Parts: sequence; C-alpha cells; structure tokens
Amino acid sequence: MLHAVLFAHGLGGSSAFQIVAERVSASWPWYVIRAAGFIAAGLIILLMLSGIGQVTGLTYRLVEPIKAWAIHKALAIALCVAIAIHVGFLLIDHFTHFSLSQILIPFTSTYNNGTVFNGLALGGIAIALGVLAMYGVIIIVLSSLGWIDSKRNLWHQLHYISYVVALFVFLHALYSGSDLKYGISRDMWILFGLVIVVGIISRLWRAKTKKIA
Repeated sequence: MLHAVLFAHGLGGSSAFQIVAERVSASWPWYVIRAAGFIAAGLIILLMLSGIGQVTGLTYRLVEPIKAWAIHKALAIALCVAIAIHVGFLLIDHFTHFSLSQILIPFTSTYNNGTVFNGLALGGIAIALGVLAMYGVIIIVLSSLGWIDSKRNLWHQLHYISYVVALFVFLHALYSGSDLKYGISRDMWILFGLVIVVGIISRLWRAKTKKIA
C-alpha cells in the first residue's frame, strides 16, 4: 500500500523509501515525546482515580489496602519515568527546538502550535502549565516517599496539589500538541477530564462529611 501511494505521488523506487526512512530517522524523537506524554496522561488519570478510590473506599472493594497502596506507588514512579522521557527527548528533538531553560522555567518557551483563543496564543501557556505540573508531580512523589510516615499531616496537605496538577496536565495536553486539537481523541480527553472532576467532587464531599461527623 505504501509503495503504491509513493508511486502515485511520483516517489516510486528505492529513493522514495530512502526519503521515508530519512523522515522517520529525523522525527523519531517526536514520536517518543508524544508516546511518553500520552502514557503520562494515562497514568495521571489512573493515579487520580485510584487515590480518590482509596479515600472513598471504592478501590478497596477491588483490591486489598496493601496492594492498592503498592499499585498507587508503582503508578507514581512510572509517571515520573514517563515525564523524564517526555522532557528529556524534547532536548534532542529537532522539530520542537526546546532549550533546557525552556523546559525547566515556566513561561520562557515561545512555542506556538497555532491554537488561539480570543487572539491569545495558548501553546506557550500550555507548555508553562506542563512545566508547573512536572514540579507538582515531583513534590507529591518525593513527599509521599519521604514523609508519608514521618510527617503525615504535611504529606496529606501537599497531596492536594494533585488536583492542580491534574488540571494543568489536562490543559497542557489539550492545547500544546496537535493530537487533541480535533476529533474523537479530543472528545475522549474532555470526557476523561469530566470523570476526574466528578471523582474530585466525591472525594472532597467525603472529606467534608468526615469533618462534620
């Protein structure tokens, strides 16, 4: 099929496949960046739902508490790995041209993917939200690994950052790339966002009822 398409465009022969190979070779880091980003987004959704499920008790209907916490911890570590890959490959990708400072410092990137709202370019803002979300994840994971037993109240307060992280990741994915600009993928992402919102409301309601009781 690819061979037929190439011939139709006048690109038949070995030269056509050489062109395709060169394009893939030049752009493969971008595919890694996108894949790692989607994996990180999926892990964020699973972490939010599993965490909310542990607070409300729904998770423990499916998995016993010790296993549930182990799974939650494993998901968090996997998220950090996905973010590291997502960010690290931005430095070597020749398509996006991100510098180290643009990756580490919010609002320093001039990235623009053409997404505009009322004349305001949203691409750069979405990148900044991604950077802030990355720091939020680092704070949450490190505090969970180091303070969940020794400084539990502080760990508990810092964990509320996860709601902000989820919002930033949602907007980052929605406005920084091209995969979620149109179509069913965008609709699915918005649907997942609504599911998370419902979960957060149920979690906050549970916390409120506990305080009243």
